[in-house]
Amino acid sequence: MMTLDEVFKKYQAIQSAPFNPFSHAKLFDNLPQGTKKYKEQLIKRIQATINNQEPEDLRFYLTVVYRDGIDKDYKPLFKQLILSTWHDEHETLVDLIYELKDDDFTDDLYKIAVTPEPYRKWDDELEATLRKCVHALKAINSTEANERLKELKLIGNDNVRYALEMYD
Repeated sequence: MMTLDEVFKKYQAIQSAPFNPFSHAKLFDNLPQGTKKYKEQLIKRIQATINNQEPEDLRFYLTVVYRDGIDKDYKPLFKQLILSTWHDEHETLVDLIYELKDDDFTDDLYKIAVTPEPYRKWDDELEATLRKCVHALKAINSTEANERLKELKLIGNDNVRYALEMYD
């Protein structure tokens, strides 16, 4: 089994090579799923990435976190990252927060949902990040999260309505 350093070196080699979309998938598919093998290293590396504001490294580490397994120990890092504007990984963070189902992220998710720039600049007409915010708020399912969902519904955005229809 590869060490995190070995995986990172392979990732960097893929990044510098001509784009091959299957290279990344193959690299991450070789990582064990849900074992939390890299958890301690990832927490340290993500904190260093935050301190140094390294968006490319952040993309890699968040992908490994998703594969390795998520738990509440990542929450302080995600809180630092979720509304930071030095990176473009908000959609990935929303996916990770969905897994945590933590009410402390409710206001952050709402802010991302109603603020396309700088948080959803890669959303197209389907607004994937916005929809993921809706799903994450539904997963949290607290009084505050449900109130935020009502507020989002009042905006009249079709993508919010489509996402909520899944729960009717």
